[in-house]
Amino acid sequence: MAIDIKVPEVGESITEGVIVEWHVADGDTVEAEAALFELETDKITMTVQAETGGLVKIQVGEDETVQIGQVVGTIDPDGAGSAPSKDEAPAEDEADTGAEEAEPESEPAAKEEPESAPDDDRLMPAARRMVQQHKLDPSKIEGTGKGGRVLKEDVQNFLNSTDSKPAAEAKPEPKKDAPAKSDAKPAPKPKEQPKRDPSERQTRVPMTQIRKRIAQRLLEAKNATAMLTTFNEVDMGKLMAMRGQYKDSFEKEYGIKLGVMSFFVKAVVDALQRFPEVNRFIDGDDFVENHYYDIGIAVSTDRGLMVPVIRDADKLSFAEVELAIADYAKRAREGKIGLDDLQGGTFTITNGGVFGSLLSTPILNPPQSAILGMHGIKKRPMVDEETGEIVVKQMMYLAMSYDHRVIDGRESVTFLKRIMDCIENPERMMFGV
Repeated sequence: MAIDIKVPEVGESITEGVIVEWHVADGDTVEAEAALFELETDKITMTVQAETGGLVKIQVGEDETVQIGQVVGTIDPDGAGSAPSKDEAPAEDEADTGAEEAEPESEPAAKEEPESAPDDDRLMPAARRMVQQHKLDPSKIEGTGKGGRVLKEDVQNFLNSTDSKPAAEAKPEPKKDAPAKSDAKPAPKPKEQPKRDPSERQTRVPMTQIRKRIAQRLLEAKNATAMLTTFNEVDMGKLMAMRGQYKDSFEKEYGIKLGVMSFFVKAVVDALQRFPEVNRFIDGDDFVENHYYDIGIAVSTDRGLMVPVIRDADKLSFAEVELAIADYAKRAREGKIGLDDLQGGTFTITNGGVFGSLLSTPILNPPQSAILGMHGIKKRPMVDEETGEIVVKQMMYLAMSYDHRVIDGRESVTFLKRIMDCIENPERMMFGV
């Protein structure tokens, strides 16, 4: 008996969403917990998984608006085919994201004649659609999935490479050896740009549900608050030296790299404890002061900005903060952030420095009354206050936007100065001085 695939409930205030992408094709066989489709609402984007294994029948296509609880397809547990032998290609029931983590098997033998996109059994459904759309030769695309399967990410990487061409123009090239692994983080990949007619002077693209919500929230923050921003700069030298001294042992002990964000989270908590008026908001004619420290961390995703919240950050160690940030970033990219993860923050930190920003004015995240903006670390000539000599220091501009109805200029400046003191002297946070 077929089981309905329904749009899941994601929050009390969310009634509808959009199916952004199906990870499987109609007629595919999937396993339980395999990724089925991406659902985008006005607040979050999430991956909907299969409750059971079986044969998939799709009833609602991509880019269509669906209601919470609506049936968008079925899974027939009795319709699954027999498992393939080890000499056959693996079944197309593996989601792109799941297959990427699997251990690759030996690659199939090279073929003399390239196959057309629809008939290449190495292509995952999402990858097949991209190959057809861009008229690519699938034999030129190296698969990183299990058994050499070509994932959506493999096609995107091929499109981003300098030697990617349509199948009709592609020339055979010798296979290159895989590049050596490096600890350095790869540069962000540019988003795929749709092909346009050169004669077109304008293109109209509908706003996504999340982008509509972001626009609404930004306008609310601008119109409903008396927002003001104060700036300062912080010497990152001592913190970066401490991080360099302990980063290897930290990673060995906790299995994660030591970043700078955990220091700023702890510095913000320290400043909030000393200046409790920053940790309050307006409700009608009252000030409501929070006595807990739930710090939101802005995370950029392909579909928009999300701000997951680190709960009770004052009770967490540096390692626990780093682990929480890494977990949220991973789940945000995979569409696994829940609505509960985004609610209830008391203060937000955003880091534009990861994109190269030197200085910016962050916008409040209502009902919060303040937000801290971090920026790029740059070496600049500075005057040493003790010696009077000009020395090169690693500096970062900080920007704190705040609601002037709640926070006076004196409190905002001294609050930001306390954060600077904690960053320039990290031991302050350890000894509480």
